[in-house]
Amino acid sequence: MRQVLVIPILCYLFQLLEYACFSLFGRWGDPHLMLLLVIFFYLYSGIRFSLWAALCAGILKDCFSTMPFGAHIFSYMVCACLAVFIRRHWYERGSSASKLMMVFLLTTAHTLIMAFLFKMVFEEVRWTEVLASVWLPEMLATMVAALFIFRRLLDVARLLRF
Repeated sequence: MRQVLVIPILCYLFQLLEYACFSLFGRWGDPHLMLLLVIFFYLYSGIRFSLWAALCAGILKDCFSTMPFGAHIFSYMVCACLAVFIRRHWYERGSSASKLMMVFLLTTAHTLIMAFLFKMVFEEVRWTEVLASVWLPEMLATMVAALFIFRRLLDVARLLRF
């Protein structure tokens, strides 16, 4: 029950952290913390809490996005479901490299989903620009942040006794 109450609070705090990182460091220092939260709750608590985290994170992102409402919710839900597939086939428990591989694959999936949704709604997408100016900075910043964030979230989970 605690997780159900803590997840929206963590989503809000991570949204503030994402905004602060983007304001301070620009595009190259903007990790995708909400996706890390969805991944953490899947690895730590299972798919139910991961889907709840995806819903909360998606609603917060959609409130401040130019995309139609529901685009981020859809993307995070798909990423939570893809995490199940990745964990069954490629994930090794306790391995940092395996966590980073999951972050890499889900960040790539999130970027592709959002680019396809953008193409469906607005206009043509230039894929070289998506790779160079969206995917690469987001990937690097998110993978660096993942090393730190997963440990801190585990400390929070132990402190609150999920």
